[in-house]
Amino acid sequence: MRTGRLFRQDRLIVVNIIRATFAGWLDRFVAVLVLLTALAVVHSWFADRPWRIAAWAVLAGGTIIGIGAGRLVAGRLAFHAFDGVLAADALQSQMRQRYMVAWHGIGMALLAVVTMVARPSLLVVSVPAYIAGGLVSGLPGRFWMQKRLIGLTRLGRTLRAWSCRPSAGITAALVLLLLLLPGRTLGTNALMAAVGIGTMLFTLMLTSVDNGVVRFMMAAGHGLRRILMHHSRGAAFFLVIAVPGCWALFNPVAGGIVAATGGAMLFLQTLRVLAYRLHGKRFADLLVSLLIGLLMLVAYSMPLALPLVALIMLWQLQRRGRMKTWLLA
Repeated sequence: MRTGRLFRQDRLIVVNIIRATFAGWLDRFVAVLVLLTALAVVHSWFADRPWRIAAWAVLAGGTIIGIGAGRLVAGRLAFHAFDGVLAADALQSQMRQRYMVAWHGIGMALLAVVTMVARPSLLVVSVPAYIAGGLVSGLPGRFWMQKRLIGLTRLGRTLRAWSCRPSAGITAALVLLLLLLPGRTLGTNALMAAVGIGTMLFTLMLTSVDNGVVRFMMAAGHGLRRILMHHSRGAAFFLVIAVPGCWALFNPVAGGIVAATGGAMLFLQTLRVLAYRLHGKRFADLLVSLLIGLLMLVAYSMPLALPLVALIMLWQLQRRGRMKTWLLA
């Protein structure tokens, strides 16, 4: 079956992005090493689990991947239909079906390869889960929901801009301490869990990243340090108040939990900023998700290697992003 010009154009774009991203031999070596390590960790994890637990994990993962792939394919078709040079093809139902079948075929093939490496008996679960996720992502109500969420999106942009300000961090830290005050009557484990969950929720809000702002600051000549300072002011002021506050109100362990959780969220924010300097929002978010997944696997199987892997990720992304400063891309 002929795939059509839509698929061939996007396939060429993907190939060129991969070639540009891994242009040097060192980049290719690191990519292959990371890929092999990830596959080895995945195989080790699934091999040590009972089949039922592994099947549930694959079912959830395959469904999520199918939904994500379906949304990406639908987004690309919408772009081609309204802004692409092949709008005439994107408006034909037959061409759209060929495009979707081709990309979902590649997605299922890659998932099948990973499943074969992890545990071949799980193949009967992973592929149907991917198909179910793809069908869920194509429900017609999704377009109606997107229109209803436009107002919420604008409100979210306003809140994201405010979250970068020091006043947002100070306010969040004071609210956290006030909410945790009644927790002094709880047990130690429950209190520490409340501290960790509360800190994660607040720092998740304070470490949001605006892709448009990152790209604009990069094109204007601002380096990584300036961009990170702009986005992390709220989280920094939050930690300055919340860490000693939890230390004084509860115990040093509570302060350590706040510091560790906030540091992890700042690391995630740094990864997102570095990825946004290199790629568009969708591809950058996908890249960050893959990197976080790899770090979680390394933390589970080889915790001593976690700092080294994290530093390699930051170094690679920073080295590539430095070359794009001042570029309008």
